[in-house]
Amino acid sequence: MNKKNEYKILSLACLAGKILLQNGAEIYRVENYVCEIAKYYGLIPQCFATLTCIIITLKNSEGEVISLVERVNSRSTNLDKVYQVHSLIKNLSKYNCEELEQIFLEIEKEEPYSFKINILGNCLGAGFFTFLFSGNFHEFLAAFLCGILIAIASKITDILKLGIFFTNLLCGAISSATACIFLRYGFITDVSIPIISTLMILVPGVAFINSMRDLFSGDLVTGFSRLGEVLMIGTSIAVGSGIALKLLLDLGGV
Repeated sequence: MNKKNEYKILSLACLAGKILLQNGAEIYRVENYVCEIAKYYGLIPQCFATLTCIIITLKNSEGEVISLVERVNSRSTNLDKVYQVHSLIKNLSKYNCEELEQIFLEIEKEEPYSFKINILGNCLGAGFFTFLFSGNFHEFLAAFLCGILIAIASKITDILKLGIFFTNLLCGAISSATACIFLRYGFITDVSIPIISTLMILVPGVAFINSMRDLFSGDLVTGFSRLGEVLMIGTSIAVGSGIALKLLLDLGGV
């Protein structure tokens, strides 16, 4: 295998790892799949990944080494992309290197759900959590409206690039303030159920599970880093909700 092909395989493996890392995959999965691609093409791989970086080193049969460092600046949760990469890597024999690269690029460029779908998902998620907490129809409508406001607020903060802490702080404040307004005007009788139901859609459940899986698989650095991120998100939600409740109490609105 010539150097050009080795560089292409290195780039291909890095692209697959980057897609996985950007869309919520566990670290051990990122490292294993990067190594699987390299091994399939006859190279000896080493891969080290964290939440923000992938380091890959490949060694050929002659002992020559090439390496690459890829910085990952943004992360979200899109398990469909993770599944697509998983399916491709489990069927490497069906594609050549160029076809794989093209498919990976198409997966990377896929647009997430539209803003309308995000609003619908937030509304239905927040609304139906009220029935899980034994809420009534009025509380369902209150949480449903809170879901709309949170979707709009999340979109605005994404455009302004305020960061995950301030996004969740603002959304927590909006959920509590909206529920208190409904209580103030007598539309609902219990403010806790709409607030809790709305906050449930902000809880980083996937990130928490991934942090546990990383820790159990021995990736301590990434596991604790992701767990710290989860705690930060939970803290920001609680702080935002608490600020809104405190202000409304001081103003006599609750």
